[in-house]
Amino acid sequence: MSTAFTLQAATPDTLTDIHALHPDPAEAARRLSVTQERVRAGQLDPARFLLLRAGGAVQGVCFIGPNARVPLFPTYRTDTPADALTAFLRELRRRVSDTPDRQLLLDDTLVTPRPEEAVQAGWVPDSQQVLYRTDLRARSHAPDPDVTPVHPDDPGVAEALRELGRPDWEAAGGWTLHALRREGQVLALGATGPGGRPGEAGLDLIGVRPAQRGRGYGARLHAHLLGVAAQTFASHTGGTDAGNHAMRRTFERSGSVLSATQAYYRQA
Repeated sequence: MSTAFTLQAATPDTLTDIHALHPDPAEAARRLSVTQERVRAGQLDPARFLLLRAGGAVQGVCFIGPNARVPLFPTYRTDTPADALTAFLRELRRRVSDTPDRQLLLDDTLVTPRPEEAVQAGWVPDSQQVLYRTDLRARSHAPDPDVTPVHPDDPGVAEALRELGRPDWEAAGGWTLHALRREGQVLALGATGPGGRPGEAGLDLIGVRPAQRGRGYGARLHAHLLGVAAQTFASHTGGTDAGNHAMRRTFERSGSVLSATQAYYRQA
């Protein structure tokens, strides 16, 4: 059955619609105030927001930012009609067709994933990630005696980074590289530093060297890094491929809780 709907870019007069689907009215009002200020200051073009309306209400919203490396994160109502949602996702694909590497991301904390409509709109399933959140204050992680801070140029570290496919790793602001070593040999590498949100840590479990896998070194290093992060931060959110069951077990053993599943799609 066909549904009457419209697809339009937001305007300065329709900024309220950009946040109409946010479940928390207070947070929606706060975000609207920030958006209005940025538009007035010329820092944000409202036309970068695509709005889907059907039945007189906002059904979907998506920001199409200038950075082609950032996926599209649409939000839409669970009861959005199939033909309207397909058209919405198809129009998003059309608008980023000049950047063929741009992906679509359906996050189950924002939407109910609708893979049928995504495929009908011309998006191709690419990968699925899972996110885990760790309350760093809920469990203590004792320091591991075999883990110490290192520099990328330290003996054995550069070789391990190359073997793990990260030869160009550099410490960003506030980040520290750590190595798990036995008898002087670097077995695994990871790093920790500030995350993307206030009070949240970032962890980069670079990996366990192939010849040393299956011996629990990754879980040990991960627990140590959480302990280091807990000295400064309150929480951590980390992700891995949905099929990486070893890493998922590592998260779960560290007290992390599954918080989101993210389905990525690429352009046909």
